Amino acid sequence: MDTTTQHMIPPLIVRSPASRRLAWTGTVIATAVLAAALVWLVAPHAGPYAAGRSPLEQLLGSPSATAAFVAAGVQAVAGVVTAAIGVSVLAGWLKAVGTASVLALLMVGAVALGLLGFDGIVIAGYSLAFLVPLGIVAVIVVLAVRRPLVAAALAIPVVGVVVLSHLGIFPLVEFSTRFAAAIADDPVRFGTSLGLIAFVGVWTLWAATPLARRFGRVGAFAERHRVVITVAAAACAAPYVVARASWLTPWPLFGGSTDMFSEHPEVRVVGLMLGGAMLVGAVLTLGLVLPWGTRLPRWVPRVGGKPVPVPLAVVPASVVAVLFTAGGVQSLVLAASASLPLEIVFVLPFWLWGPMLALATWGYARHRARRVRSISVAAGAMKE
Repeated sequence: MDTTTQHMIPPLIVRSPASRRLAWTGTVIATAVLAAALVWLVAPHAGPYAAGRSPLEQLLGSPSATAAFVAAGVQAVAGVVTAAIGVSVLAGWLKAVGTASVLALLMVGAVALGLLGFDGIVIAGYSLAFLVPLGIVAVIVVLAVRRPLVAAALAIPVVGVVVLSHLGIFPLVEFSTRFAAAIADDPVRFGTSLGLIAFVGVWTLWAATPLARRFGRVGAFAERHRVVITVAAAACAAPYVVARASWLTPWPLFGGSTDMFSEHPEVRVVGLMLGGAMLVGAVLTLGLVLPWGTRLPRWVPRVGGKPVPVPLAVVPASVVAVLFTAGGVQSLVLAASASLPLEIVFVLPFWLWGPMLALATWGYARHRARRVRSISVAAGAMKE
């Protein structure tokens, strides 16, 4: 990055409270990532890379000790570089803001594309599917305070699912039990994925803030067309949601069969739960342009009607955008090499959803910032 570019990114940006909070959090996470990587470099069998699941290991020919060592080395380098950036920010030493931002994004890309890949989406998807029932119950409880009739209406199908689960027709509890058992069987893989996801999210947000000013035209485009972009991003969930919804009919698509469901009803539950998680993701994506994504619904006790904190929407959306993009790139590579059925990239178009979600999030953030500035100017004019 040349000197002109450096001057276009004011150093004051990295001294803002939000940037310093991100730098502090990112430094803690980077230090933990580095410490774990150093352990796995010495004892690779104790780490998550011995099984050869990461894209980098698969590229190097997994499973092998060399591939696991290289993967741990990449994690260590990412931890060292970002920790150094974080310390420089907190100590006030950082001058080359643009270069540091690009370097941080390179480390994010190495972790997301090389170490997480599609596995990050799998971990996030199963976690969301596990939490969806709890979220539904929480929404019903909250609705009961101000919208008791709506809460009662939503509770009816929930009770029906509980009855079907008890009868063994829709073994929802078994899905939750198996998910918990999978975590207990391989806590290192699960914990590492969550840690790397946090690493990717925090450093993406830190680096994107100053670089967003450098690419103002792209941001203006995202803001101007944010509704179309957001709807297009949410629509990326449609193929998978429709395919999984077909599992409720006698004509299941995308890997399902009535014989399989009769013999293993838990398979249908897993598919439907993942489809539900994908649907929730689409709805949350639409929240970037719907009223409840800007102002909390009135029925929410105590905080109903108040503005939605911008980080509450931007942080998770940014993390998911990076995960989707990384997983989408891996799926395209695998499909191109015939290691993955081609229809996967169309049923699960994360390669498109990720970049579109990133643009939608950027447009949302700019739109909210513009509204805050407009309100502040109006308030100032009224005082005068």
